[in-house]
Amino acid sequence: MKKKLLLCVSASMIAFSVHAQMPQADVIVVNADIRTSNPAKPTAQAFAVKDGKFLAVGNNAFIQNLASPKTQVIDAQGKTVLPGLTDAHTHLLGGLELWEGVDLFGITDRQEWFKLIAKRDKELAKDAWLVGGRWDVSAMKDNRMPTRQELDAIVPDRPVVLQDIDYHTVWVNTKAMQLLGIDKNTKAPEGGEIVKDSQTGEPTGIFKETAANQLILASPQYTKALLSGKAALPVVEKIVAHFNSLGITSVHDMWAELATVYPALLESPKQLPMRIRFGLMAGEDQATLAQLQSYAKQRDQLNQRFIQKEQQWQKGPQFRFGYMKYFVDGTLMSYTAALNEPYADRHHFNIEPITSQPKLNDIVKNANDVGFPVAIHAIGDKSVDMALNAIEHSPKHRQLLNRIEHIEVTTKTAIPRFAQLGVVASMQPDHAIAGNYQESRLGEARMPYSYAWQSLLSSGASMVLGSDWPTAPENPMLQLSDVVFREYNGKTRYSDNALSLDEALYAYTQAPANVAGWGNEIGSISVGKWADFVVLQGALQTPLNKDIKDWKVSQTWFAGEKVYDGKLNSK
Repeated sequence: MKKKLLLCVSASMIAFSVHAQMPQADVIVVNADIRTSNPAKPTAQAFAVKDGKFLAVGNNAFIQNLASPKTQVIDAQGKTVLPGLTDAHTHLLGGLELWEGVDLFGITDRQEWFKLIAKRDKELAKDAWLVGGRWDVSAMKDNRMPTRQELDAIVPDRPVVLQDIDYHTVWVNTKAMQLLGIDKNTKAPEGGEIVKDSQTGEPTGIFKETAANQLILASPQYTKALLSGKAALPVVEKIVAHFNSLGITSVHDMWAELATVYPALLESPKQLPMRIRFGLMAGEDQATLAQLQSYAKQRDQLNQRFIQKEQQWQKGPQFRFGYMKYFVDGTLMSYTAALNEPYADRHHFNIEPITSQPKLNDIVKNANDVGFPVAIHAIGDKSVDMALNAIEHSPKHRQLLNRIEHIEVTTKTAIPRFAQLGVVASMQPDHAIAGNYQESRLGEARMPYSYAWQSLLSSGASMVLGSDWPTAPENPMLQLSDVVFREYNGKTRYSDNALSLDEALYAYTQAPANVAGWGNEIGSISVGKWADFVVLQGALQTPLNKDIKDWKVSQTWFAGEKVYDGKLNSK
């Protein structure tokens, strides 16, 4: 009896000693449905945060012992808590144009376009360009392409440049063409198209692929008209705050502008509550070994400056220039995705990729040689094959996490190559659900290999998920709903390729953290990692709640600090 009593006393003393040795928490969350994204401990009731990091993750009783009178105690009331979410494919800086210009997303009435464009025209300074876009003719009954004459009737004296929903086509007015020196004699660069009137030969105002990028978006006149450097930071702050409100604490950003906006963060007194892994969108002319060596030098200098700054900020990794992005094709919607077989709804029609296999091989090899992984935009199955071939051709491909973006259709034989080559599949669920053209473009035989999420994951591929905002809604709840249910207008599309909730969450949290090189610092609710987490409005169920796409975020925390606050009780 005495021995048993001594053992009990000893056990109590050990337990007391453990708690006494544990530091007291700054914040604890209790009574929660915690989905950790940590396979070693997938769920928990509570956790504690100290100095911006997770101090302990476990049950209510243990975590409550880490509280002091100064500890902030959050009662989650049974709500689901997730790690901070990562949008693994977004164009954060692309939002600058939408925030400063006009946003036509989701509008299916052409006259409404014109009203919004006219309204924004009246609000802008006299010398400003009118930019933005996200117009989508595929969602309209009248699906003819718009013309510059329609813009001229509304805005004749100010240059207008409006990108379509896929950001592969640009609609401009006559004033913009005049300033850019474009007329009926202008030739489209390889891989692009200047749409011209069949009778007059004059440009209609629609520019596709490389014609849009090289003749307009990369022109000095256009880029000078956009916000840059310190002037852009207040708008970037608004975009980040919006993303925080959706539970996003990290992004893999891809854009053609690097030189001014992100370096300006180093001098800004206000720290952004976002972790940004940046990929520079580039063309073939930016892929020579000499050019990539120059980018690598810029990368090393900029990243070192951020590492030094982060030691002062004490919030963990915040920015790295990490990779290069290149394009092989366009989009299914505009018939510019390169397929192995002709389009099902345009018999005998196909389109060539915007680069050749030898050129793509050189691009990937040069990038890998100077330490850049690549992210290759490849939507059609022919382009996916080319991207895989180019990565395999690179001698250093196994030393880096190269990735392929979109993969909207592939082939049975290509699927296992992702795991074999160590290529990351970067996919965007809502593109599969919101589009109403996939089946008509691809035909029934190719649909089982369209948005083949489960097939790729089951074959051993590493997968990350994102939105591709602004080309699609940025809300992660919508993206998670799409990838789990694959439901369009009440109809399930090829459910065999859906993901489970746990698989989808991992691809929105830990997997992109791994790809960014931050897997030991963020990505899961695990002891020692930075305390990025999200409290949802309710508790997730099994099977998953059908209304998940409409759920809101109650709170978002970044490195142990609340950066978005909805309604949630705290003591």
